[in-house]
Parts: sequence; structure tokens; C-alpha cells
Amino acid sequence: MNSLYRMLGWQESSFDDYRQAYAIFGGSVLSDPRILQFIHRRFNLNERYFIKRDRANEIVGGVCVWDNHFVAGDQRVACKHGIDRYPLNFDELVLPIKLSHSTVLPFRTKFLSNLNQCALRNSSHLLNARREVSIVRDVSAKTRSSRNRELNKFLKAGGSVHCVSEYDHESLMNTYAELYFQRRNQRIDMDTTRELLSEIPDLMFGHILAFNGEPCAMQWVVKSEDHRQVYLDYINAGMNLSLSHLSVGTLAAWVNVRAALEYGERHQKQVRFSFGRPTGDYKERWCDREPLYRVIA
Repeated sequence: MNSLYRMLGWQESSFDDYRQAYAIFGGSVLSDPRILQFIHRRFNLNERYFIKRDRANEIVGGVCVWDNHFVAGDQRVACKHGIDRYPLNFDELVLPIKLSHSTVLPFRTKFLSNLNQCALRNSSHLLNARREVSIVRDVSAKTRSSRNRELNKFLKAGGSVHCVSEYDHESLMNTYAELYFQRRNQRIDMDTTRELLSEIPDLMFGHILAFNGEPCAMQWVVKSEDHRQVYLDYINAGMNLSLSHLSVGTLAAWVNVRAALEYGERHQKQVRFSFGRPTGDYKERWCDREPLYRVIA
């Protein structure tokens, strides 16, 4: 099998080589070297790193592999090992591969991003049960105006908006846990959430809505970024359902979408904001569906 990898131009390498590829080409949250290290410290995945170089010996791609055959972050492996108990989104993988370089990737996944498919000759959407992911679309001037009117109505009624950076990790988790319980009547796993934030303290992004001083709605959003792009994953939400007449769920999404767009403009980076699988009608309000690709190996 190693001879096949070499024949296709992929050489087994070090974590530092992979981190260099990520620094050059970027990738989604699950491809972030910080996230991979966090996971590898806790699970036996037989992780391996592979790098591809061009004829000038320049890196044109990198990939981390789990269980010898699967691209790191693949949902099947995450569920098998229980990695999905951490508040991360396993619905899309963006790999640090040069988009203009056409190659064959000798590792499997069914969750390859539309961003990578043009570079991988052995990827297919048609052979992938037509899996899709919801990606936030550009916001029209009309939508922006409508949402800001709703937000101003909420603020005048006694609402307020607070950045997650205003909260320490324990307060942030407690707030989310309570709002999640109010929405679903279920409790989140505080221990895994605490582990993640303790090791990667700048992972969180977004805002919390409060009404009359009490938190009332929030999305759990995680962030990774490279020198060109910001990747945001919406994991889940919590809210006080008694305030649904104030559209707190819609507003919780809007303040984060708006903040993401402003963050991208301020840092002159593209923003890719994923709402995960298209599982709810409300996602259609914010997102376009993009195909996911199966890497056939």
C-alpha cells in the first residue's frame, strides 16, 4: 500500500510537514492542526500524515489519515471512536491541498468539501448519495435591513447582544447548557466541552442574546482561520422558547452571520460559514446547499 501512495506522489511525513501545508493552503476546523492534536491526544487512531510535493519540491498538499484508510475528520471514524461527543462539526472536510494541482488522493471520505473536489480526480458527488452541506449565502441588502429591524425591535423591548469573549469559559458553558436544555430538554456533555475550550481557548465565535439581563438565545459556533479564509461551524443552538414571539432563534443566527461577514471584511478574508447538513427548514433561510464529495480509494 505504501508503494501505491508513493506512485501517486504522496509521501508519509511528519506533523510539522502537515502543519506547513495547512499554513500554506488552509483548511476547515477539522483539518486545523490544533484540533487534530487535541483529538490525537485522546484517541488511538493510528494517525499518519502525508505530503505531496511538485517537481520543484514545493508542497502542493497535505492530509492526515485515521485508521490507515480514512481522511482525518471523516464522520464514520469519528462516530466509531466516540470523537463526535465533542462539540465539533463532522459534516464537511476542507483539506490543505492546492486547488490548481490535480491529483489522486488514496484515502477515503464521504464528506469532502466542494472547495477541494476540483483538485481531486477520484472524487464524486453522484456516487455519494447526493450528500450536501448548508453554507451561508451572501446577505442581500433587503434581508440585512429586515433582520436589523427585527433586532432593533428586540433591543427596544429589553434585549441586548453580548460577544462570547465577554464570558469566561465556565460561564459560557453554563449559559449554553441552560439554553440548550430549555430548547431540547436535554443536557450537554459539559466535561468534553470544558476539555475543548481549555485546550483551544480561542475556538468560540459569536454572540449571546439576553432579555432583561438574562441570556435567552445563542448558537454554538467554532472558528478556525488561515491567512486567506475564515471557517465557521455552527454546531447547535439553545434558546428560551417562551420568547419565540421575539424571534430570538432567528436573531441568534443573524447576529452571528452579520458578525462573521464583518469579521471577514475587517480582516480582508473570505468567510465560509457552515450550518452543517440541511436538516431544517430554517437553514434554507440563511444557506445555499453545496454538494459533498466521496473520495473513491
